[in-house]
Amino acid sequence: MLVLKRVRLGLHHRASLTKHTISDASGKREFPPFTELVIVAADPAETGCYLFHLSADGQVADTWHHSVDEALGQAEWELGVRPEEWIVSDQPETF
Repeated sequence: MLVLKRVRLGLHHRASLTKHTISDASGKREFPPFTELVIVAADPAETGCYLFHLSADGQVADTWHHSVDEALGQAEWELGVRPEEWIVSDQPETF
């Protein structure tokens, strides 16, 4: 999967407005706070993408979106990430 954009989350971002949960042998619980978001193309031939939410401890939640613009809108609504905060890598990067 090809990384399209990424952003580090800081103190000026809000806690997630979406409830992300982990369900495993230990039960059901909320994710720890997210520290980074990454938009990834699942298939470069398609317009759909994933918005990965990464926690400091390496846990990952994801949502699927029809377009990069939709993923950007989700990040802005959910965490307050402004469009100009996103970084596009000069080098191709896989996730």
